[in-house]
Amino acid sequence: MTNLERIEQIFTELLKVEKIEPEMELKALGLDSLDLVEVMMRLEEEFGIEFSNDEMLGFSTVADVVAEIERKTK
Repeated sequence: MTNLERIEQIFTELLKVEKIEPEMELKALGLDSLDLVEVMMRLEEEFGIEFSNDEMLGFSTVADVVAEIERKTK
């Protein structure tokens, strides 16, 4: 499973949506601040990384999250 697929799985499970595309805006997914924290905590656990609060608030799209995870897991 690729990083993108793992990330999509976490988003779809937590947000109860069928499909996530990289270009999707996080706000369009209906994420409030608590949802964002929950998603980021799951991603941190899944990938063994940490996000700062500034990083979390700076993500606009799913692709932004994917890019940061790719950067942190190299």
